[in-house]
Amino acid sequence: MMAVRYTVILLLSLLVAFGITYINYRFILNLENISFFYFLIPILAGFVCGIVIVIFLNKLNSLRESEKKIRDMAFTDELTGLPNRRSLLDLLDFELKRARRFYTPLSIALLDLDDFKQINDRYGHLIGDEVLKEMARVLRSCLRSTDIVGRFGGEEFMIIMPATSFKTAVKVMERVREAVEHTFFEPVGSVSISIGVTELREEDSAQDLITRADENLYKAKREGKNRVIAG
Repeated sequence: MMAVRYTVILLLSLLVAFGITYINYRFILNLENISFFYFLIPILAGFVCGIVIVIFLNKLNSLRESEKKIRDMAFTDELTGLPNRRSLLDLLDFELKRARRFYTPLSIALLDLDDFKQINDRYGHLIGDEVLKEMARVLRSCLRSTDIVGRFGGEEFMIIMPATSFKTAVKVMERVREAVEHTFFEPVGSVSISIGVTELREEDSAQDLITRADENLYKAKREGKNRVIAG
């Protein structure tokens, strides 16, 4: 596609050079017999200008791609392709403000893979990474289109559920827990997750939401893992 675009630019540069030269000799200087040599230098100049434009655009395009890559790296978790912690905090802040502006509910969940350290110890960190990538795939596949999922850190994920009541959020997270439980993670087998859920309250900050969800998550761990605790 870029090659076609650059070819068009070169052809346009040559046509412009030819057209300007023809107009100059035929209508301004009133020459009827215009030799080919009159066009040679202007056409070469047009070709050189076209090359310069193509090089400039190519450099500009490379710069934009580099900026996009850097921007993506800043907000995307490299391993899973999900939003990273920084991006999640920005998204949560945005959704919190929107929930307050439009008087809509907002729920979040923090989930953590149970006994993930044992997976790393037994199978190695490369397999652990594959489990995290598969977990990201499972989460994306079983969540709703309006839900936002990202990697919060390590084996912990955050799910932001805009316009979702507490009761509905618990149902969604139960569905997620069951989906993970019934997924085979090669070569580990089945894994489980513990989930803490909470809903936005009147005076909550984003940190209040996270803290409460985190407390519920660790309560789920203490009560036996592979469960959803909400509050």
